[in-house]
Amino acid sequence: MPADRSPEQPSGDAPEGRSADNLATEGRALDRRALDRRAFDRRAMVRRSAAVLAGTAGILAAPALMATAAAEPGDTLRLGGRNRAGDAQTRLQSTTTVASLSVLNERVRSSEPDGDVDLVAAQLRLESPVPGAVRPQVPDVQTMAAGDIAAAGGLLYFGAESGNFDVVASQVFTSYFANYLHPVPARNATVLDTRVLTVPDRALFTAGDLTADGRLVAGRRVAVDLRVLVNTAAVPPQAAVALSLQIFGAAETGVLTVYADQSAAAGVDVMAYAVLPGKVTADGAPFALPASGAAIVGLDADDRLWLSISRTAHVVVRVTGLFVPDPTAIVDTAETLLETSPYARRVQRQRRALRRLIADNALPK
Repeated sequence: MPADRSPEQPSGDAPEGRSADNLATEGRALDRRALDRRAFDRRAMVRRSAAVLAGTAGILAAPALMATAAAEPGDTLRLGGRNRAGDAQTRLQSTTTVASLSVLNERVRSSEPDGDVDLVAAQLRLESPVPGAVRPQVPDVQTMAAGDIAAAGGLLYFGAESGNFDVVASQVFTSYFANYLHPVPARNATVLDTRVLTVPDRALFTAGDLTADGRLVAGRRVAVDLRVLVNTAAVPPQAAVALSLQIFGAAETGVLTVYADQSAAAGVDVMAYAVLPGKVTADGAPFALPASGAAIVGLDADDRLWLSISRTAHVVVRVTGLFVPDPTAIVDTAETLLETSPYARRVQRQRRALRRLIADNALPK
């Protein structure tokens, strides 16, 4: 057979209506479909491989996802881990009438012998920038806004309004080691002046406390009621007062003594006064030297000042300052209630709210 002879065609005629050219075209179409099928198979294989690689990557990334939660500025706040705010400010803002932030520590010690819950850690802690650092974190008190709280040197600072909405960084104290100091205006300071006692004023004293001209009798323990300025009936710790004292018209040289209450055995001599004898005066009559002094003394449970003089004299007592465990113990004067400034009205509303709050929880003295 000649080498260039083409393969023999099968016997018989070609199908009707299909020429040799048509058959060649159909053959080429079949070849393209086969190529497309092989390309599709390759794409499916690539997708399967990608899925396998993604699963492997997820397995490798799982340990990283189990690490301590951390958030960067702008990220969502994450609980149970450290969140770094950088220079950005984090704020809790709410329109409710209750506290926007509540911190509850439910961890307790394993045994409570007295049946009381003993928390292991503080509910809220202000940390120093370096853990365990000896030097405390000192706040920039000059930039504190109203309501800001900062800690430094074992003390807590609060951005307090000092009037006209000016803000002053004030140390926060408790009644355990310090009290609230309230200055008393001069118009309300005088609580006793025996030189100008009226008949209703004399009726407040026990019979025998005063002489005919109104001077205090020597050796009598006299109570001066200060409920016009302070009332600690709803606040158990007792108040103290800063006093300005004056003595006039003394009969003889003596001392003024203050007592803790009506039955205290011993008192504290807070000032002395003198009378020049007649032998050293020009007219030969004794001359009482006016005397003045100051003291900070405590009141009894009923907000009374107890004092006694060793020699009969006129006594003037002025209260210049009140030391109370809570500002609600300050009695609002008529002048205070008439003040119309925004700051004064706010203070009055706050005190009224606090008084209502503690009225039903007052502890017995």
